[in-house]
Amino acid sequence: MLSLMNSPSRISLIVALVLMATLFAGCGQVTPVPVGTATTVPNFTPAILTATELPLVSSSTSTLTPSLPVSSAPDGLRMAYIIDGNLYFQESSKSPVQLTDKGDDWNVLFFSEDGERVFFFRDAIRHDLYSINVDGTQEQALVTKDLLAAFGSDYDKSTTPCEPVLVPHTHFLIFRTCSHPDELTTIYNSDLFIADTNANQVKNLFPREQGGTFYVSPNGSMLALDRLGHIDILSIDGKVVHSKVITYAISEPVPLSPYVYWTSDSKELVAALPINTFYDTSQSPTYAIWRYSLDTGEKMHISLNPPPMSNEPMWVSPYGDWITYNNRDEQSFYLGNLREGGALPYEIALPYAWSQDNVHFLYAVPQSGGSDLYLAAVNGSSVYVGKGEFMSWLNASRYIFFVNQTFIMGEIDGKPLPILAGNTQHLYSNANIIFTYQP
Repeated sequence: MLSLMNSPSRISLIVALVLMATLFAGCGQVTPVPVGTATTVPNFTPAILTATELPLVSSSTSTLTPSLPVSSAPDGLRMAYIIDGNLYFQESSKSPVQLTDKGDDWNVLFFSEDGERVFFFRDAIRHDLYSINVDGTQEQALVTKDLLAAFGSDYDKSTTPCEPVLVPHTHFLIFRTCSHPDELTTIYNSDLFIADTNANQVKNLFPREQGGTFYVSPNGSMLALDRLGHIDILSIDGKVVHSKVITYAISEPVPLSPYVYWTSDSKELVAALPINTFYDTSQSPTYAIWRYSLDTGEKMHISLNPPPMSNEPMWVSPYGDWITYNNRDEQSFYLGNLREGGALPYEIALPYAWSQDNVHFLYAVPQSGGSDLYLAAVNGSSVYVGKGEFMSWLNASRYIFFVNQTFIMGEIDGKPLPILAGNTQHLYSNANIIFTYQP
């Protein structure tokens, strides 16, 4: 997901040309990711509350402003971004379309799977969750402060939806709430809600203190729910399917949470469980890696030497074969084998997400003046991409990174392509841009 750009300066053009001349080598074949179909859907009868559909804000004839960036994006790439509190949509290299004009849109979140709808937050202080079609029609307030307040005394006007996730292959959103997001001590509530974005209805699956951190399965049929001390598997409508499939000790005085990952076939979980019984943030936490099979119920400890020991994120490959992680004691990051155990060291760097091909990942080596970005492959060499900051994968072979006011699309087997340039630093810094690629 990416943002817009202004007219490039000479320096930006030179940087873009240099990047385009860089070839990627030594890369493997792309393998499609298995997809599933959701089998269970929530019951929304009776409806609890219905949000109001709002009128069209603007059309494709919107007047462009000088602050909009310049795009050279390929066909199939769609972008949504926020400039001066208003939401814009752009398809490939066509002119941007202004979708809203309230001036208080705050954060663009994600596209629907078909790329026809954009989800975003309005109001930076105590935000509400909205959606709108990419042609500017059907702006909808999906989850508002007033709607949440109607769920009882546990919710007041300071409660907002947090960390929404679009359930794959459905029109449902899962989210929990938080309180006082405008303060330094934001409180994340252990509850759980589901929203039907078509019917514009919201249902409370678990009240406060009965929910927790959730992880949606890739086939859209299940949730892994971390309930502080154990993990349950639920159907998408909140019914327990497998209870306490994974348990772990709760550290004191600061409780550590596990990292949980679904495999792409939705048949296994990989969990990084904290092993510290005492944790006060003065040291790096240490984790043990386990995998759990939903088909057999088997649990297996994966021995990695050295173990993950860091506050930095870990990344598991889609098929559950590999993990990249940091170990602060060794001052290095490692590629771990989740089938056979063992780990190989890399340099001091920060690894990023895996491609859907289960083979490639990117990592950044900190340098003065910016990070050096590398494309790595399992059982292969690393390829220098250039100075830049990784953003996200678009599909199994293409990814987005940012450098010198320019968003660039990289390819595993091709040349980097500048796609958006100009005054774009605020879009990158504030996460105010998203991308979807459907060639």
